[in-house]
Amino acid sequence: MSLGLAFLGSDLMAQTVTGQGFEGTAFPPAGWQTVGGGGFGAPTWSRRTTATAGTMPACTPFGGAGMARFSSRGATAGGTQSLGSPVIDLSKRGSANTYISLYMFRDTVYNTDDSVTVWFNTIRSLTGAKRLGGITRYAKKTYPDSVAHGWYKYSFAIPSTFTGTTNYFLIQATARGGANGGNIFIDSVTWDAYPTFCEGKPNAGTLSASTYYVCGAIGPSTVTLAGNTASTGISLKYQTSTDSNTFTTNTWTTNVNTGNFSAAIGTYRYIRAIVTCANSGQSDTSNCIRIWIDNTATPPTITVTPANATLCAGATTGVKLVASGALTYSWTPTTGLSSNTGDTIYALPTASTIYTVAGIDDKGCTGQRNVTVQVQNGPNVTLTASDTMVCEGDSVQLTATVAPVGGPPQTYTYAWSNGSTTNTTFAKAKGASSSYQVSVKNNAGCETIKTKTVYGVLKPINAYKYTSLGGRKFQFEFTGSNAANVYWNYSDGNESFQPKPTYTFSADGTYKVMLVANNPPCKSDTMYFDVKVTNVGTRAQTLMNLSMMPNPASEQVMVKFNGVEANLEVLLVDALGREVYSQTFTAVNGDQVIVIPTANLAEGLYTVRLKSKEGISSLGLQVAH
Repeated sequence: MSLGLAFLGSDLMAQTVTGQGFEGTAFPPAGWQTVGGGGFGAPTWSRRTTATAGTMPACTPFGGAGMARFSSRGATAGGTQSLGSPVIDLSKRGSANTYISLYMFRDTVYNTDDSVTVWFNTIRSLTGAKRLGGITRYAKKTYPDSVAHGWYKYSFAIPSTFTGTTNYFLIQATARGGANGGNIFIDSVTWDAYPTFCEGKPNAGTLSASTYYVCGAIGPSTVTLAGNTASTGISLKYQTSTDSNTFTTNTWTTNVNTGNFSAAIGTYRYIRAIVTCANSGQSDTSNCIRIWIDNTATPPTITVTPANATLCAGATTGVKLVASGALTYSWTPTTGLSSNTGDTIYALPTASTIYTVAGIDDKGCTGQRNVTVQVQNGPNVTLTASDTMVCEGDSVQLTATVAPVGGPPQTYTYAWSNGSTTNTTFAKAKGASSSYQVSVKNNAGCETIKTKTVYGVLKPINAYKYTSLGGRKFQFEFTGSNAANVYWNYSDGNESFQPKPTYTFSADGTYKVMLVANNPPCKSDTMYFDVKVTNVGTRAQTLMNLSMMPNPASEQVMVKFNGVEANLEVLLVDALGREVYSQTFTAVNGDQVIVIPTANLAEGLYTVRLKSKEGISSLGLQVAH
């Protein structure tokens, strides 16, 4: 129950003191609202009476039969909800001190920090609100004071900056102690206001209706009064008539009302509003509106195509919805709609939304239909590979796995960048790296795209050359490519891991030397060649910058070097030691290029030998067609 006390001065500027004792059974009381909180298990404000069993702590209302309770006992610590007051008019406040007061029951039983905080704002929200003060429920906490078990009154000054017509205070309660806390009780809340009171004859404003034609004997039609005087001291009542002469006052008292009108077929219902100023005693009557009642008409049947639709998350084009069955259409809510009117719209919401389309036919009757646009994500896809680094030209298996979802069974379609249409495919390493992409769609056509990169390692290509340095001493050199490391085995129990080792054999003879080129994970390239060792005084050759390309060779191979020699013999020897090519040069001087044809040679390993009076140089050659 609210009690308003007005103290009027000669200039009609007055203070009003309004109270709320929570005597009415409705909660929140008229004009009040709960703000925030709520939900399953959350603490909330409610009304309690003198029946105190289980209230924890036990208490009776401070005055009357009702009080407000915040259920902080047993609530999750930190749970909160606010009580928002009715609108407070401070437009005639001037410099007057203005207060909010309330009684709160503080107990000495439950020692947790459940509390009440009072805020003030120009909107019924904590956002941007001004904090006026707080009170702990536990009486032994000195916040704001320390008291004994019982009811205590607390007053809070409203800052002087609040002088407008629209203001609110909020009583925010917080459960601090969880299951061990006690409930919070407040009662007899009062507040000051300095409203502008009406004077003289008021303006009744203009009356309108959402529809002036009621289909099928009953409404509803929403009746709205706008532009009327609405200052303090104004009262409003509505009157209805069936003949525009004899009006009966009904129970409507607010500016916007929805009523159901029933009458015989073909009759009218007339409605008008009367606005009265309590100070002057003068009244004004609004225009009279007429609503036609037709109990033979029926609302149109509205259909929407599709009846329900699915939209993929991240879509840039909305789903097309087409309504039929009426003349004009309006859609709500407007979120994500291309338009809120018309029979055809495009819906592009970011979350699943139920839209309502209202259609009005040629008689003014309205029908409705709901349509759901479900926003669906693409499949949850994991893309795995049997390996991600392989030898160039080798293949790995890629697998797209979709996480299971609830609901109807799903059929997924797969499209790989290499043309495969199953959930697995084989991807070949091409060059240093190759990317493979899979698109997976569910029943609704919603797509998820995943990419996997396969890294290729070049195959090692084996080639060599060796040079006699005199006696049993030789220099070996790996001249191939793509090798991470090499391995030499001289077949006499010794080995080397250097790309260009120098080695001295311990005895004369012919040694089969093994050269292995490695580049993991590719398979090693291994070749063997013979080295004839004789301990004779052969001098080191003077050929410089000796190289050979290509290797492997198909049609021909070019041997390059520079040097000065009076006589040079070039030999090509196969793996059995047979000479398959020879050529002799005289007066070699400077840079030289020797071309050896290989088109007619069988595939396999060969040795190119360059013999001069200074010594012999040998290079390993692979012929591959």
